[in-house]
Amino acid sequence: MKKTDFDEHATDYNTTLKNQLQFFEEDNGYFAEYKVKKAKQLVVHEPTNILDFGCGIGRSIPFFQKHFPAATLYGCDLSEKSLETATAQYKTAMFLSVSELDRTDIQFNLIFLAGVLHHITPDERQATMAFLKKHLTADGNLVIFEHNPYNPLTRYLVNTCPFDEDAILLKPGEIKHQMREAGIKPIACHYTLFFPQILYWLRPLENSLRFFPLGGQYVVQGSLK
Repeated sequence: MKKTDFDEHATDYNTTLKNQLQFFEEDNGYFAEYKVKKAKQLVVHEPTNILDFGCGIGRSIPFFQKHFPAATLYGCDLSEKSLETATAQYKTAMFLSVSELDRTDIQFNLIFLAGVLHHITPDERQATMAFLKKHLTADGNLVIFEHNPYNPLTRYLVNTCPFDEDAILLKPGEIKHQMREAGIKPIACHYTLFFPQILYWLRPLENSLRFFPLGGQYVVQGSLK
């Protein structure tokens, strides 16, 4: 399986994503903001330092600025070209490579991942979780969004997406197990993104469906406490 090189997709990432998700939502920014808003609902204390781990070209950054205006924002990614794009576009956030982050002692009240773990090979995921724990404050939260492997539409979208060629989807139980192994306590887990735009009027029902395993994605929250 060829490892996805996100440097190759940095320039046309937004266009590819828009084409991929146009059935579900005309404005693909909806998904980025949805997840940031969900993270805000999950955390109890307002974070001062936020890390978007696997930030890509920084699509979530303006929504973190909007919903967490007092926080200092950081983005981290393996793709140097994506980080260059994000740095040029978003001057109020700081962007670091994984190696640069590893060399710092910065800790975060909120570490956020959206669609990142399925690009990490299964034998490297536990080390990634331990790395994230090292940068989490004692009262901090780790919030992870992933594609739901039980949802047939999600599987179709992943199988046809140019930058998901290396994707290996994982179930919520795997993330919770990896959290526990790293010393992080899973404190919430539920499914999200049930309805496409054509059924937008049903979206208020999503919270009542959160434990039904057919949402397009799911979220797992962990804490050291």
